Amino acid sequence: ESILSSAASKRPEEVPLGLPSPTGSKLEALAELAEQASMPELGTEARALDERVREGRAYVALVGQFKRGKSTLLNALLGSPILPVDVIPATAVVTVVRHGTPPMALVRYVHGGSKAIALSELSEYVTQEHNPENQKGVAVVEVMIESEILASGLCFVDTPGIGSVFLGNTEATRAFVPHLDAALVVLGADPPISGEELELVRQITESCREIRFVLNKADRLTDSERIRADQFTRRVLAERAGLDQPLRGERRRAGSGPRAPAGLAEPARRD
Repeated sequence: ESILSSAASKRPEEVPLGLPSPTGSKLEALAELAEQASMPELGTEARALDERVREGRAYVALVGQFKRGKSTLLNALLGSPILPVDVIPATAVVTVVRHGTPPMALVRYVHGGSKAIALSELSEYVTQEHNPENQKGVAVVEVMIESEILASGLCFVDTPGIGSVFLGNTEATRAFVPHLDAALVVLGADPPISGEELELVRQITESCREIRFVLNKADRLTDSERIRADQFTRRVLAERAGLDQPLRGERRRAGSGPRAPAGLAEPARRD
């Protein structure tokens, strides 16, 4: 809860919602210049950032290795199965979930332009099955739902898992890291943490100070296995990334309440 409150508090109160700000105006001008210079990708990114600044949005992304359960965890946080999940690497496109009505999604393309779709069509654009290696050229998909937790401007971001055979998924996640206000790094209990995840953590800490860790799927282990996985992850993150005690030793087993991550982290500290 603390990381969500912290990220939401970054909302720029001096910028009225829906009204252009000086920063937004410069971004709009940059977008126009980029389009005139035949650089549609830069134009699309500038317009998206302009809109984000004007509306005071804060991005909290779930990141980690493929099949760690990021989309499932995000659905649990939202209290509804909004995002597609699968037994194979599912998420192929960065997906931003924010407050909005009516429920819908907006597909933004790499080369400019956008398309409104129904939530039932989401898998056609964001999953590896229906949009393999992002052949449709989607830059990002914005999902609008009515949600109390997102009403203050907080946005959850579901990212493609790193380390799969689909190299474009890893590149898309790494490219989005500089846009984050906060990160939830979703680790697994078995195996606890990979070298590629450790490198991603290092990249995140270079540009994002608000970072927490989740040891997901811990209910699949015995108590002794979970303790060893927890200790190993703590030690690796402390020794290799300079992060001090990033995990809290608690979990919820199936049937003990709403589905939740097994151990939301305390604030990570860097020496």
